[in-house]
Formats: sequence, C-alpha cells, structure tokens
Amino acid sequence: MTRNLPFLLGAAVLALVVLLNSVFIVRQDRQAIVLRFNAITAAINETGANEPGLHFKAPFIDTVIIYDKRNIGLTIEGQAVVPSDQERLIVDAVVRWRIADPRRFYQRARTEAQGASQLERNAEAAMRRALGGATSNDIISGRRAELMQRIEDDLNAAAATELGLRVVDVRIRQADYPEDNEARVYERMRSERSQVAGRIRAEGERNATIIRAQAREQSERLRGEGEAERARIFARAYGRDPEFAAFYRSMRAYEASIQQGTPIVVPPDSDFFRYMQRRRGG
Repeated sequence: MTRNLPFLLGAAVLALVVLLNSVFIVRQDRQAIVLRFNAITAAINETGANEPGLHFKAPFIDTVIIYDKRNIGLTIEGQAVVPSDQERLIVDAVVRWRIADPRRFYQRARTEAQGASQLERNAEAAMRRALGGATSNDIISGRRAELMQRIEDDLNAAAATELGLRVVDVRIRQADYPEDNEARVYERMRSERSQVAGRIRAEGERNATIIRAQAREQSERLRGEGEAERARIFARAYGRDPEFAAFYRSMRAYEASIQQGTPIVVPPDSDFFRYMQRRRGG
C-alpha cells in the first residue's frame, strides 16, 4: 500500500488537472466561444440565449474565449470634421456597443480591444459622412439628435455584418471650433445676427408704415362719412326750421371765433351778434 501511494497521488493530481481543464464557468454577463484547433465548435450564453453556469470542454484540446455581454463604451475625442459651410469643428463622441454575434466577432476582430479599434475607425468615417453634409450650427445645436441617429444607423449597417456587434447609442458630447479660428467664427456669427436683426427691423418699419397709412386712410374715410352725414342732418334740420338752423350756426361761430380773453371790435348792430341783441333773431 505504501509503495502504491505515490502512484495514487500522481493519479489524483492528474485527474484533478484533467477535471480543471474540462470545465469552465460562464457568468450571466459574459458569453463564450469554444475553439478546437482554432475552429469554433460552440457559442455559449450568446445574445438571445440564457446559458450561464458550468460547462464542459475537451481537456487540453478546446480553448475557451470569454467576451463581455454588456454594453461597452467607446470614447472618440478630438475628431476633426469639416461641415458643409467649411467651418472646421472638433467633435468628441461616445459610442455604446455590444457583441451581438460572438462567432463573427471572433472571426473578424478576435479580441474586444481589436473590435473597439475597428469600430472606432468605422465611427470616425460615419461621423465625417453624416456631419460633412450638415452646417456647423446644425452640429453644435440645431440638428444634433438627428445627426447622432444617422451616425448610429450608418454604423449598424456595416458593424452588424462586418464585426458581429451592435451599436446601441451614439452621443456627440461636444462640438466646438478650434481655438485658432474661434474668434473669427464668432465675429462672422455676430455679423450675420446683426444683418438678420437689421432686416427684421426694416420689415417692421415697412409694416408699421403700411399700417399707419391704412389707418389714416380709414380715419379720413370715416371722418368724411361723418361730415357728410352731419351735413345731411343739418340740411334736413335747416329745411324744417331755418330760424333754428341760423341760430345754431351762429352759436357754432361764436364758439369757434371767440376765445377767452380775446378782444373783438364789432359794431353793436352787426348781424354777427344779432342773437345777443334780442331774445329772438329776426
């Protein structure tokens, strides 16, 4: 028994080594592919599957490569783009992606680092295509959401086929002018805004002139209609009672011509004051 002890210990150690090389664990947030002589034999816990836990492989023959199943972040900083208005911009962006097909991803990228490097090149090209057709104002503020969606769609159209991954989101974190031409761009923007303000003011003055002219025209028309109606009423009143009409006309003349403190030299028997000379005019 004592003589067989080293053999038994060796056999136990060998069995333990074989066992350890025969099993592997895949976490819930990971996925794996099994290689045999560099050929893929199985994919475990890939997208759409729920296979975490303990798994077996052929010892010393099969190799297991573990990939992340979660979303992975890729930061792109200092990307230079030239929009349609030829104002050079420096853009920072973030791309969120995940491995959707581990088999294809291994065939095209091998490692997550190489996959991220290829995706970064694709993202830079997609940014140049999408942002090159927009203006600098659109990129900075106007249509940023639309442009980010366009970049995401462009990346997914190529990445799904080429790399076996899925782009989840694209965000432009910052888009700004380079320091060397920032002052010139701001001065141009200030000049453009001044031109727009001047045009709006000119249009406002023109509209105000038109409105005032229309108001004066309407006022003159209404005044004329009122004067005509007044003349018709006065004519009817004069026809009914000429004496009253003459009296009213004299009262209006007194009101219009005699102001307080104004001396007037008129003969006492003047016809102008005949209604002040006696109770009844004649």
